[in-house]
Amino acid sequence: MTKLKHFLAEVLGALRSLLADDSAKSTMIVGILIYSVLYPQPYVGEVLRDVPVVVIDQDNSSASREFVREIDVTEWVDVTISAPDMETARDAFYRRDVYGIVVIPAGFEADILASRPAPVAAYSDGSYLLIYSNVMRAVATVAGTMGAGVNYARLTSLGVDDGVARTMLSPIAVTNVAVFNPQGGYASYVIPAAFVLILQQTLLMGIGLLHAGRSLPSGRKLWATITAYFALYMIWVAFTQMTIPYLYSIPRTGDLVTLFMIAIPFICACMAMGFAIAMAIPWREGVVFLLVVIGMPLFFLSGISWPVEMIPEHLRALSLLVPSSTAISAFVAVDQMGASAQDVAGAIQTQVALAVVYTIAAVALSRLPRNRAKALP
Repeated sequence: MTKLKHFLAEVLGALRSLLADDSAKSTMIVGILIYSVLYPQPYVGEVLRDVPVVVIDQDNSSASREFVREIDVTEWVDVTISAPDMETARDAFYRRDVYGIVVIPAGFEADILASRPAPVAAYSDGSYLLIYSNVMRAVATVAGTMGAGVNYARLTSLGVDDGVARTMLSPIAVTNVAVFNPQGGYASYVIPAAFVLILQQTLLMGIGLLHAGRSLPSGRKLWATITAYFALYMIWVAFTQMTIPYLYSIPRTGDLVTLFMIAIPFICACMAMGFAIAMAIPWREGVVFLLVVIGMPLFFLSGISWPVEMIPEHLRALSLLVPSSTAISAFVAVDQMGASAQDVAGAIQTQVALAVVYTIAAVALSRLPRNRAKALP
């Protein structure tokens, strides 16, 4: 009982040391709270809606006006300006008043009535793929729907049965179902994955700030320090993977036991990597510089912004040295898809292997002459 009390006292001492260090406290506690409040805010709307566009209606017919109305009522774009010519529309585009230009040429209605193709030109900002996708989707959808309506009226006027006409225009019915993300939103996609990377980076940086340039704790103090960091970050795991999704109405279907089966080795791997970095780099600023520099590459290698399958094989292999690379997909699979422990067994094994490897590396680096010299006093 006395040993347990002493151990708990050491754990509390490690937490007090963390709180006494302003840089570590800002990183491991305040930083995560700020991320939790600010990071999800841009994605609260879930999907991009009502991208402003300008329309040049050179036909000025009932058909062209209907086309403009149909574009405007879609959720993807909002017709905010009607321009007389391309020069005016281009000026609005370059001022960023609009992000797309739709041109309906003269003779649009006449071409429809004469059963000729009626071209429509659409220009959008290709440097921003989400905006470009919205503008093009709106124009293509309205054009397809309007074209189908014209063909339907033509077929029925020729005496074709209503059901046959509909089948001829749409022989295959496609139903889109957004599995695991019913809203099709960016918050449900980005936030759970990004917070795994945030947990890793703040833990690595916090350990580096607290232990770089210092000797590795030994004995009971070492285990108490590990326990303190582990307990703190298990709380953050529960907060970011359970509370944050609840607050922002992000779907969660995973089993908590399975979630912690991946979270425990992930936090252990991150702690071991943090101590290895702290022993390898003898000054705090060096640790911060390293983690800031590799932060963006780790984000791209994580599969959040670009599919992992499309990343070059050698980079994918290199990314396996970082816990978040396999942990992100495992967290998302458990949380959002209801994956079982068997489904993420490979990721769990990878985290355990990384924890062992980085623990060995940290112990070996702590025995280097410069680190042993720090420990002598």
